[in-house]
Amino acid sequence: MTPQSPQAPAQKMEIGRRGFLATAAGGLSLGFFMPPANRVMQAASPIYEQLNAYVRVGTDGSIALAFGGAEMGQGAMSGLAQILAEELMVDWSQISVQQALVDPVVSYITGGSSAVSNGYAPLRLAGATVRELLIAAAMVLQRDSKRANYSAASAVVTYTNPTTHAIATWTYGSLAVLAASQPVPANIPLTDPSKFRLIGQPVQRVDIPSKTDGSAIYGIDVRIPGMVFASVVHCPTIGGTLASTPVKPPGAIAVVPCTASDSRGVVAAGSVNAVAVVATDTWTARNLVKGLSLKWNLPPSSANIDSAQILALAQQLVTTGTPIVAEPNNPTPPAAVIEAQVASAMAGAKKTVDATYTLPYLAHSTMEVMNCSVNITFTNGTASSCEVWAPSQAAAWVAGTASAITGVNPNLVTVHTTFLGGGLGRKIEQDYISQAVQVAMAVKKPVKLTWFREEDIAHDQYRPFALVHATGGLDASGNIVAWFYRNVSPSILLQRGWINPGDLDSSGPDGAVGLGYALGTHVVEWVPLPAGIPVGFWRSVGNSINAFVVESMIDELALAAGIDPFTFRYNALTDPRARAVLTAADALSSWRHSLPKGHAWGVAISQSFGTWVCEVMDVSQLAKGSLQVNRVACVVDCGMAINPDSVQAQMQGGIAHGLNAALWGQMTFTAGKANQSNFSNYRVMRIGEMPQITVQLVTSSGTPSGIGEPAVPPCAPALANAYAKLTGTRVRSLPFFPGAVMGGL
Repeated sequence: MTPQSPQAPAQKMEIGRRGFLATAAGGLSLGFFMPPANRVMQAASPIYEQLNAYVRVGTDGSIALAFGGAEMGQGAMSGLAQILAEELMVDWSQISVQQALVDPVVSYITGGSSAVSNGYAPLRLAGATVRELLIAAAMVLQRDSKRANYSAASAVVTYTNPTTHAIATWTYGSLAVLAASQPVPANIPLTDPSKFRLIGQPVQRVDIPSKTDGSAIYGIDVRIPGMVFASVVHCPTIGGTLASTPVKPPGAIAVVPCTASDSRGVVAAGSVNAVAVVATDTWTARNLVKGLSLKWNLPPSSANIDSAQILALAQQLVTTGTPIVAEPNNPTPPAAVIEAQVASAMAGAKKTVDATYTLPYLAHSTMEVMNCSVNITFTNGTASSCEVWAPSQAAAWVAGTASAITGVNPNLVTVHTTFLGGGLGRKIEQDYISQAVQVAMAVKKPVKLTWFREEDIAHDQYRPFALVHATGGLDASGNIVAWFYRNVSPSILLQRGWINPGDLDSSGPDGAVGLGYALGTHVVEWVPLPAGIPVGFWRSVGNSINAFVVESMIDELALAAGIDPFTFRYNALTDPRARAVLTAADALSSWRHSLPKGHAWGVAISQSFGTWVCEVMDVSQLAKGSLQVNRVACVVDCGMAINPDSVQAQMQGGIAHGLNAALWGQMTFTAGKANQSNFSNYRVMRIGEMPQITVQLVTSSGTPSGIGEPAVPPCAPALANAYAKLTGTRVRSLPFFPGAVMGGL
């Protein structure tokens, strides 16, 4: 595998929708369709109905995959290339990955744990199609059209004469031009999975060498000749706008008021909510912007953006709000009838558990803060072209944002997607992109705009707050016979205008529907919470909320039934994949039967993005008010694992992320202002606190499913279930340790 610059350009081609086209342009090129796999892609733009990736075989024998997504540490570049190399019958060392420039044909949003799983089927087909086109070219040269006489391996097509056994060979490079003129075969044979050479094997990731030797280019690393540097400060209060432009301080190149933009980069006239200072370096810009004397106009509604008031409103809505039924889907009887049926079943239960859970807003706090570099070319004072370098999960949106602000034709906007120092859903947003373009337009110089950590945490698009009321009923044998579930939380999709008021936001009940448990008579409802705090996509989104509630409730029901938590889950589960994962986790965590005194264990299982994950945690308490997670047994079924090493890495990273959120993660607000602004009061795990994690893969039939996010949802409930065993106290409100700080920061 040969890594390429994350800024390598992509060849642009005009290709019809949902089809294949080979062209003789320096070799063989093939475009293919990668369908949308998650709500972000489905709701965002018709662009995903077009072809959006390329395979190219050059006359020099080079083989490249044009990567139109974002590599943010999840291994997408390598996983996609691994799939392509499998069907193309080339060795791992013979293929390169090129980060494509933004292009309506090539680019796609990276999110929803879909980067690799979404590309599995189309990339297999694309690789096999290129292989068959190359073989078709060899048939023309050999003048033998019998496919059985040809084979492909290591970028070489071999012909074996069935009578004389004479052999002829051609390299892919020598066949590329002729292959480009061949019609696409009607039937494309795919490799039998039992004969896979690369899929399912641990291979070296393409992005790792440059990340270890320091040559990788992240957004924060971009430098352009003549560049100036900007730092930004936002109105501390949500909804506030600038009252007057401050005087340019000595040492500053410019002071630029920045208009707020929505999630797609569309600016709102008159809503200047931030000010950027431009200087000769970032540190100077930061110090100057901190020293500005700023006055803000605050709307009266800011007083209501308060954590205590939001909690009180949620507590009211959980009983008085108008619920939207998420399950059963499109119920034939009215919601009130279903609720009455559940209430009747609950009344007949021998035992019931009734509980209310709350989860806080959470920041993304990616290691690489928001940043963007922009270079605009002006002709006669008017912007004529624009070039953007950004660590973005949505390069096509970046192009749209730049075009809207500059007035430059989208075809003249070039977007370089750099490596991302974490994305977690935050870098889908366009606010930092919009600001950088606005500053570049104002100063007419190449600009790098950087948010410092305080701006990053205090002006995020947060994981939503939620309050959930759940009730479960058991019969005399410990079976669940009734289940009532109502989630009150803000709507991510409504905030973006992607759904209408009264519509169900699927991210609200994600992780509470399609559970795989036999729940008896049940209903799952969602009530939208109008809270005024910006919300967005966060690693596993609604699953991280609802898995905590569901798996905590399942544990509480197991306790009420007097049944071991593993046994209770196994008996209640109806999904065979879930049962297999639970059984494997039972064996992997055999250590729980001989834990030392002062230790306890907890288990949780959940399914998200098509992947089942079960986690068992061993916890202990060194002192009252503390909690140590000693080890985690993690079993995952993601269908076919393309690269087992990537799956293991994603599980480890997801567990760390989930533990950070469960133990300490919390954003609170007072009169519209965030109370947390840096890691000093937005606590994360130190390296010495990281538990030992053992990951085991359970392989099931079918295509790959997502792995970037599914490790997060089981963390909080497994921790809560272990803590309940250890202390006898059931934690129903996260985080475990609100207000935690990190000394020394």
